[in-house]
Parts: sequence; structure tokens; C-alpha cells
Amino acid sequence: MADDLLPTADPAGLLERAVAARVGQAAPVLRDWYRPAALRAQLAGHLGDEVDRVADAGFGAGLREAIGPRAAGSARVTDPLAWANRVLGLPGGGWALTGIRFRGMDPGRPFVDVVATDAAPDPDGLAELAGAVLDAYGDLAPRCLRVDVADPDAVVAGLDGDPRFGPGSAVDMYLVAGLVSELRDGSRAEPRVTLRPGEPSAAAALGADLYARLGRANPELTMWATAEDAGSLAECAGEGLLFDVLVDGAVAGVVAAVRWDAHGLAGFSVQELVLDPAHQGRGLARGVLGRLLEVLPARDGDVLWGSIHPQNTPSLRNALSVGRVVVGGYVWVTPAGLPGMPPTVTG
Repeated sequence: MADDLLPTADPAGLLERAVAARVGQAAPVLRDWYRPAALRAQLAGHLGDEVDRVADAGFGAGLREAIGPRAAGSARVTDPLAWANRVLGLPGGGWALTGIRFRGMDPGRPFVDVVATDAAPDPDGLAELAGAVLDAYGDLAPRCLRVDVADPDAVVAGLDGDPRFGPGSAVDMYLVAGLVSELRDGSRAEPRVTLRPGEPSAAAALGADLYARLGRANPELTMWATAEDAGSLAECAGEGLLFDVLVDGAVAGVVAAVRWDAHGLAGFSVQELVLDPAHQGRGLARGVLGRLLEVLPARDGDVLWGSIHPQNTPSLRNALSVGRVVVGGYVWVTPAGLPGMPPTVTG
């Protein structure tokens, strides 16, 4: 293992290389939406915190303390730098910016997040990457790697049947987005649907109730979607983007968004969209997004984006129906012999 291939004493240089790698691997549509300088700046904003966590003993100690003694490697790996982000050298001369993470902060779900790398997102590149990761993080017992890629389905298809990878390789989340200006042009008003400003505590309670009712009808829902809490919705309300959804004048759900520039995107993220089960399957969710698009305080080039679990078929179908497209996503890359990531909630 060759940690510090990129000098951690030069975080600006590391950030520049990480941004360059992500630009080179970005979905073509991002290069259509943004000029090169803008895309680089947006990716720098997204990656900056991860670069700062390289060799950050304080971050590493905090993560180890937060995850507690139940994590497989907590007792035997005491060096806080082992829990901080690391830059790994790859056998072919490449590099990867990585960090140990725990899905939902569950000690039993450790994985290695590949934040940026110059390894190609193909079977050979990912096999080389996996070998370096296992050498570096083996004592922390990761179940798999998580890699941010431009075309999640293509990456997973490439791993299928390759003996170097196990059956746990799968899409974790799709990143879907569309320019607000184009989505507005393509949206149709749904006269039955209106929005009114919501209150965080009441909206959180309503959302929790609706998710519970939906979960009783479809227990798998709780594996990939959970209600936003009042704190999260208060942030949306602070931007004037928390709404009760009314259908024919009666409260029927919650929709919320927040300005959040991430993944190289600039614009708004959908934080919540949940409807009463009685209104599901009638195409009304598309009308809700249409109403949300009408009120977003968008600037030129802003997008509406979100991350959606592949099994959340209704949300994915709704996102694509209004004109959003898959612009990337996370893939679980599971080397042969590792257990892979079991089903879990989003987070």
C-alpha cells in the first residue's frame, strides 16, 4: 500500500487532482449543462470536505468514537489515522481518495467510500482499485466498496459474471437531475394539486404517518425510504420550500426542497415527496413536482436533483416522467469473497 501518493501536505494539489479525475469521468450531460470552469468549481465545493479529512486524526477519532465498539475493527484498529480519509496508491501507478464509512452509521455495515480516483470505472480498473482498498482497510472488515460513477447500470452490467466480483455488486442510488428551465417547459399543470406553506413539526408528523401507512402496505419501502425529520424540514422551510400538498383542497402529503450544490450540480434537491396512499398510482406525484418547479427560486443553470434507490420504482418513474435523467449514482462494488452490502434504509 502506498498512502500519501498525493502529498497530504498539499491539500490544494490533492483537490485539484480529485476534481480533474471527477470531471474526466462525469456524465456527458454535465458537460452540456455547465462550462468547464463552473463544473470544476462545483466539484471542488463537493469534494473539499473529503480532501480536508485526509490524515485528519480528529475526524478519524470522532468516527471511531461515534461508531462505537460494536464495529468489527474498532477494538483492533485504534490509530485515528486509519479511520480518517486516505489516499491510496494503485499498482498501476494511479491513486484513489478513500475513506471508511458505515451505512446509516450501523457498525455492521462498513464499506469503503471511493471519493475520487483515476482508475477507470470498468472491471479491470475496479479490480485494481478493490485490491488496493482491501490491502489498506482489511482490518476494518469492509463489506464492499462504494464508487461514484456516471453510468451506474453500465458499471454493474460490466461486473456481472466477472469472477473477480461477487453477486453483491449493485446500484446503490441513482442521481437524477434536470435543468429547472427545461423541466418547467415540459411540465403540465395538474389542477387538482396545489401547494401551501408547511410547518416543520406538523409536516414531519404527517410524513411519518404517511410513511408508516405506506410501509404497512409495502414493507420493503422502509428499506429505501424514510421520512424527513422536523430539523431537516425546518431547513427547507427557512428557504420557503416546505409545502403541504393539497389534492382537491384537502391535505394529502408533503413536498420539500432545499438549495444544495453537490455532485457537481448547482440547484435544488428534493428532500421530501410523500403522498397519502389513497392518491398513489394516479399520476399526482408528477403534478406535485410540477407545482414545486413553479415556485423554485431558480437561477440560470440551476437543476432539480435527487438520489433515488433503484427499488423505489414509483419515485424513479416519477422523476423520469417530468424530464429528469440519470446523471450518475453510487455503485456497490463487491470483490469476490466479501459479503456485500445488505438491504438498508437510505442515508
